[in-house]
Amino acid sequence: MEQHSKWLTAGADNNLRMWTWSTHDEIIGESTFHTPFNQEHIKQITEIIEITVPKMIASCSLDGKIKLWEIAEKAFLSDLKDPSPHSKHLRGIRGATYSYEYGGNLLTYGFENYINVWCPEISKTRSFIGKLEGHSSIIVSCKFIPYSPNVISIDDKTNIRIWDIRTLSTIQVLASEQ
Repeated sequence: MEQHSKWLTAGADNNLRMWTWSTHDEIIGESTFHTPFNQEHIKQITEIIEITVPKMIASCSLDGKIKLWEIAEKAFLSDLKDPSPHSKHLRGIRGATYSYEYGGNLLTYGFENYINVWCPEISKTRSFIGKLEGHSSIIVSCKFIPYSPNVISIDDKTNIRIWDIRTLSTIQVLASEQ
């Protein structure tokens, strides 16, 4: 976590651990996040994202869940839930990306052809904003373009889309020559 000079890791036990380092690159502390009963991830954690405003982290997993955690107390805050029916990451979450610019958005993608857009700055329990839809096959990566309101994504057929996060719309498509 760049803002906190700490490392976060996810173990085979599906728990999060925070590591504190000294100025001499020595481990001076290790702690596990406090997970209430039935709130832990039940499958492999695929991504841990530092959210800068408010200060928390999001963990994503192959169980299809996105969990928010308070950093200082290392405690569970809430699950992010997509309110629309039949549109959760049923096969798990592959990855996530976050940018505090242009509204503090968290993007998650799984094994589907859309990207979910969240804004934990607005609410920890009702932060679903919408979807970036337009790919015709499974999305394999998605990243914010630094210092711009744009996002770039690529699918498994190597088609690239550039999105405007402010309008949730495609602004350019670079189609594969397959």
